[in-house]
Amino acid sequence: MKTAFLHKFNNVPRRFCPPTASYMIACSALLWCIISCRFAYAADATIGTLATADTSVQIEAQDTRLKLLALKSVRCDWNWATGNELPLINAVEVNGQSKSTHWKFKMHSSSKGKPGQPAQEIFVFETEEPALELKSTWTAYSGPGPIEHQITIRNKSQTAVLLPLQPSLVFDARGPTRQSLDNIWVEKGAGKPSAIGIHRTKIEKDFAALLTSLPYSDDEPRDAIPWTAIQDGSGQQGLFAGIEFSGRVQIALRAIPDGASASGVHAELGLDSRQPFRTKLLPGETFEAPTVFVGCYQGDVDDGANQLHRWVEAHLRPPVHDERYPLLVNNSWGSGMAVDEKLALKMIEDSAELGLELFHIDAGWFRGVGNWHADEKKFPHGLAPIADAAHKNGLKFGLWVGWAQGGHMPSDGGQNLSVFDPAMKNWFTRDYKPEWRTAEFYGADVCIGDVPARDWCLNALRRIVKENKLDLLEHDQRTIMDKCERTNHLHTTSRTDIAYQGARGYYHIYDTLRADNPNLLFEDCINGGRMVDFGVVKRTHYISITDVYDPLSNRRAFYDSSYPLPPSMCECYVENHPGTNISNFKYMLRSGMMGWCTIMLDMSKWNQEQRAAGKRQFEIYKTKLRPLIARGNLYHVSDRPDGKRWDGIQYVSPELDKGVLFAFRGTTDAFLHFFKLKGLAAERKYELTFEDGTEKPIAMSGQELMQKGIGVNLPGRESSELIFFKSN
Repeated sequence: MKTAFLHKFNNVPRRFCPPTASYMIACSALLWCIISCRFAYAADATIGTLATADTSVQIEAQDTRLKLLALKSVRCDWNWATGNELPLINAVEVNGQSKSTHWKFKMHSSSKGKPGQPAQEIFVFETEEPALELKSTWTAYSGPGPIEHQITIRNKSQTAVLLPLQPSLVFDARGPTRQSLDNIWVEKGAGKPSAIGIHRTKIEKDFAALLTSLPYSDDEPRDAIPWTAIQDGSGQQGLFAGIEFSGRVQIALRAIPDGASASGVHAELGLDSRQPFRTKLLPGETFEAPTVFVGCYQGDVDDGANQLHRWVEAHLRPPVHDERYPLLVNNSWGSGMAVDEKLALKMIEDSAELGLELFHIDAGWFRGVGNWHADEKKFPHGLAPIADAAHKNGLKFGLWVGWAQGGHMPSDGGQNLSVFDPAMKNWFTRDYKPEWRTAEFYGADVCIGDVPARDWCLNALRRIVKENKLDLLEHDQRTIMDKCERTNHLHTTSRTDIAYQGARGYYHIYDTLRADNPNLLFEDCINGGRMVDFGVVKRTHYISITDVYDPLSNRRAFYDSSYPLPPSMCECYVENHPGTNISNFKYMLRSGMMGWCTIMLDMSKWNQEQRAAGKRQFEIYKTKLRPLIARGNLYHVSDRPDGKRWDGIQYVSPELDKGVLFAFRGTTDAFLHFFKLKGLAAERKYELTFEDGTEKPIAMSGQELMQKGIGVNLPGRESSELIFFKSN
């Protein structure tokens, strides 16, 4: 504008319009105004840019506003973002009175990331009365994956304040022109996979979805794993988003109408807003809204999921210090609560002989709920000799503990977690009558949003890990509560805040325990898939994705969970469903061998044919399957398993130039099925071999395998095949 103005001024025909002194003064004043306004805008507005190998964002802070200007895939120029403003809380409560917050942008800092460190853009806002500081932090790691965002609010005043709900991220996403959009999300396994599992819905003008994730998912209505994807109708690109928190959270979606159709989707991510939320913030304390992530991808939803898997493995999941990850496990729960020293030693012997790598004692080893010491009748020498026997046989040793559950037994001077100990009574979410008794392996809920309760649990776990020489700790039963009657814990009466403080307590316990024991593995069970989220992912090495263990349930749960979660973290328990022939037996094992595999049956009862087949499958898992599960890309190459039709899962590792197809035939009469593979190089030739010899080795091009498909012939129902392929 300045250049155009000067050009016009300098080319005025002076003989027709001689400039007067007043004219010159007026023009100079106008010019100064234009220049001043331009530089004032530049001084007040700050723009930050971040990018991973896949996703880039551009954020602007100005005066009182924070905007998401751009959300793009680095491989194409389409901008999903519309430049919407990110809302900041507009009021807090101080001494029972509402106080408006008048945020002012104060500071921007940028770091491009040193080796091993992420790049960040941080925008700081402040309000004077009460004195609060709000930070918006955007983080990007090198390599593939999404970009994270977190909002924190620090109380700089001398008075406690009550904060309302602050959304973690709000954005409008518009898809490529003239392309329809689909929304994809996944249910938790929550005890048993539901009939649906994975939802895919076309986004039309009346579309709306509220995806909630609770710290303990009930059977109905089914919770979502806090992740979602928006896929364009052509299958060429999309975006995904998720929440890294284990409390009550939600992803709220609704269509952006455009006449009779929808032009995009409005998304809000953060804490559960269905009930009024308040959290107390004392002077000097900081509230941390749940960290969220958002990423763009090219291709279909499997391509986006694989991109997310690599990022989770590199930056969220705790470090793995065993190159054999994921391990093969033998778990005692096949015998229920009957586990004792004799059975444990026999299972260790079987595990070593058949090639498993970790022996795991489930519930049944302890004296009583809350009394987390070895039962002297079942284990007269304690558990340490069991650990020694496992280690002597080349196995790791793991243990189940429902450590956030208390019981009715005496506390024995604080050694046991008892609802009837006056010093502990307040730690529980409610009072219990004198006649109350625990069940076999669960009891009274402890609120770890209470600091003394949290500290007791941490110290108990430290003792359990050390005393029993653990290599793995499994936690089960309700752990993070969202109902608590106490008024003297850290939380308010808001259920969302109860869960918020409980999640922070859980994180403190596990982060501390992992720092104390950097080689310790962690399993998240919580009654089989009832707490599955990216906050848990940051603190455990694998997750039990369902609590029923038949072949169909395992394949369904794995099919669902392997979209948002790395397959190596998806644990399937293999229950005893041997069928009537060896093909049925291998079908049972392979249905649990696509991710983290835990055998949960008495292998000593297998006949010689079954033992030989089992040993062979375990060897295949360790030598051929594990490298693909740990580092390969996963593709869903069939509809969700229903037990009747054919279904399949495919892995391919670009790094290794190898892959595998898991093929399963249900009860269908069709003995031949063609699977179209994905993720291959079209121009390469691939050699294919069939593990069970159902077909002769063949060679096909990547293009043929992806367009025509590979035919698999299985003569028997409820049978399977592993088809390995490698490029020339």
